[in-house]
Amino acid sequence: MEWQNKEIVLENIKAIHKLHPKMFLLLDRATWNNNNLVRSYLEQEKIEYLFFPRGASDLNPVEECWKQTRDAVTANMSHNSEQHLFKDLSAFWKKQPFKHNLLNYLSP
Repeated sequence: MEWQNKEIVLENIKAIHKLHPKMFLLLDRATWNNNNLVRSYLEQEKIEYLFFPRGASDLNPVEECWKQTRDAVTANMSHNSEQHLFKDLSAFWKKQPFKHNLLNYLSP
């Protein structure tokens, strides 16, 4: 994604931090999350954070949301246009609750 970069992630973290000064972040190891700019801010502001382990996507609840989306919307299906794909994705995300018990992901 062209718009997903460390500067945008940092802006979003700052906005969330204003609303929720006491927070703990669980981040995947994407380059826009795992870089000196973002980590420096987190450490400067004393925001606790943890990266999901490498190769353990089953521990990341966001990956489960993507899996359900792929299975329901994009797997074995072609879309005639980007707009058609966006429409199908939007419709699925509006009706899919994606409820997770985070403790299932953090506890063995």
